[in-house]
Amino acid sequence: MTPSRPSVPVRPSSRPPVRSTRPAWRRALVAAALPLLAAGVLTACAPPSRADRSAASPSPTPTPLVVAGTNHNAAAQAYAYPAAKVQGWLRQGNTAPDYPTQKIAFLTFDDGPSADATPQVLDALRANNVPATFFVIAGPLGLGRTGPAQLRQEVEAGNAVCIHSYSHDYQYLYPQRQANIDHILTDEAKALDHIRAALGPDYTPGCFRYPGGHMSWKGLADSDAGLAGRGLSWIDWNAMTGDAESKSKVPSTPEEAAANVRHDMALVKNPNVVVILMHDAPGKKISTEALPLIVSDLRAAGYAFGVIA
Repeated sequence: MTPSRPSVPVRPSSRPPVRSTRPAWRRALVAAALPLLAAGVLTACAPPSRADRSAASPSPTPTPLVVAGTNHNAAAQAYAYPAAKVQGWLRQGNTAPDYPTQKIAFLTFDDGPSADATPQVLDALRANNVPATFFVIAGPLGLGRTGPAQLRQEVEAGNAVCIHSYSHDYQYLYPQRQANIDHILTDEAKALDHIRAALGPDYTPGCFRYPGGHMSWKGLADSDAGLAGRGLSWIDWNAMTGDAESKSKVPSTPEEAAANVRHDMALVKNPNVVVILMHDAPGKKISTEALPLIVSDLRAAGYAFGVIA
């Protein structure tokens, strides 16, 4: 007979009994779930990983650059004027019956964007606290050289962007100085596509400027109508700095460029609405240098500043 092993006395534990910190309702829920887990009715799931949570949370929607259906941002809404209205003011002159009570000046820049001139123009506009309307070439001579960054900066700074063609090719658009409606409308549509690729699908301008100006070509009635059918009004000007004149006529100083604007305004009897032609094509700088003088003259004459929508 094997002797029995003496029993070892069990020491009482000095630790207090562990009590669950879970609330009673949670303990009851766990107790009810355990049989179901054992039976395979329920399955235990790991908490989602950080990557899963990150993928599940929606990313913020980026703010569009332009107000939908316009060519400018929300800040420019307060001083944006429809192109059809501006065109009427230019064509009617001082006899226009619906002039605004305050004189308005539109600073316009053609043939950009460019890597050298456009940033300087933007700096000058910012320094003088005025907006401008940029009539851009959307093809290789403009947007194709710089990419979308400068176009986006123009809009972000409270300026407006209008179409000045895709090609800027006089021979293609106006063979023998006669408008080719198919070429003009095809060129405009291509320009719109490229600018929308830079500024987003909401970009919708109301303004178009013919390369060389409307006054320079023959037979534009059909293309005018075609553009109007697309919601576009053509815009010329009634004053300019002369920065795109022949070499012998280009102003050599900022003072001369500003004097050219004053001279042109006097010729059209200092209208309540003035649209000033300038350029931000590669190498153009005289208008930018003259901008403080031009803005000072216009403010002294009672003009506020707007953009063409």
